[in-house]
Amino acid sequence: MNDRRNDQPPLSRRKLLKAGVGAAGVAAMLGAGVAAANAQVTKKASHKDAGYQESPNGAKRCGTCRQFRPPSSCITVESPISENGWCRLYAGKA
Repeated sequence: MNDRRNDQPPLSRRKLLKAGVGAAGVAAMLGAGVAAANAQVTKKASHKDAGYQESPNGAKRCGTCRQFRPPSSCITVESPISENGWCRLYAGKA
């Protein structure tokens, strides 16, 4: 009598290892993509790197920048940020 069910060949260790390595590789790639996306979202420039100053640069000031988030935050530069400050990353509102 034949012990094989549905006439399928037996599962070899080689096939099992190949499937496991493939699944682990896909999981690692997905995990690395998520980690990189999170790193990009949370990385902000320091005051020094952005050339931040507490005073405006003419009419340019954080309060008129599209990256500024009241009362004292910015999308690209580390907090705290003054509404009357300015940095090299200034992006005026349209």
